[in-house]
Amino acid sequence: MKTESLHVPGAMLLLLAAAGLAWYGQPVPAEKWEFMRSELEPRLTERRVQIEPAELAELMRNDYIDLQIIDVRNERDWNLFHLRGAERIPVEGLFAQRKRFSQLPGNGVMVIVSNDEATATEAWKQVMVTASQPNTYILAGGINRWLAEFAPGHHGRKIATEGAADERLRYPVKKALGSRHPAAFPDTHHIKTLEFESKVKLQKRVVMKGGCG
Repeated sequence: MKTESLHVPGAMLLLLAAAGLAWYGQPVPAEKWEFMRSELEPRLTERRVQIEPAELAELMRNDYIDLQIIDVRNERDWNLFHLRGAERIPVEGLFAQRKRFSQLPGNGVMVIVSNDEATATEAWKQVMVTASQPNTYILAGGINRWLAEFAPGHHGRKIATEGAADERLRYPVKKALGSRHPAAFPDTHHIKTLEFESKVKLQKRVVMKGGCG
């Protein structure tokens, strides 16, 4: 009995040691971001990865593009409204998806959305440092701007989003329609009336030094 009681803790120690070896030398995403900041931050500050709602709307109708819309908002806001075809993954769940994100096909594009841009930007950083996926973008102005542009009767309505960090859903959605809301998949006619700078360019994935493949 005494031998058995010592054996279980010993096995647990071996498992813990194995886990420690697996993670040893793998900095957390925040540390990786600091290591890769000089390479990645200009893409944010120069707004090379923030795409206009109209560009995302076009991508949603592009049969060639394998589009992944990742919604990092809370469940309440998701239930009120989300884009057709979007998938809700909270920021804390992104790390577990890193292998999947790194294996997007050559025609794959990922667009991360939040109510404004703050949470989506943090999610973008995490995806970039853990999955090294260059075809990852942020919806400029987030869902607030999308609804201001595409919600029926509110085309062009101005909702302040620049620099907002509280991530509130400021657009008045009266009931939970999810992707059944008319603005979840805008009509082609409205999209064609909008001008935007196209930023999405398919790039090959390159594992960056310090990234987790």
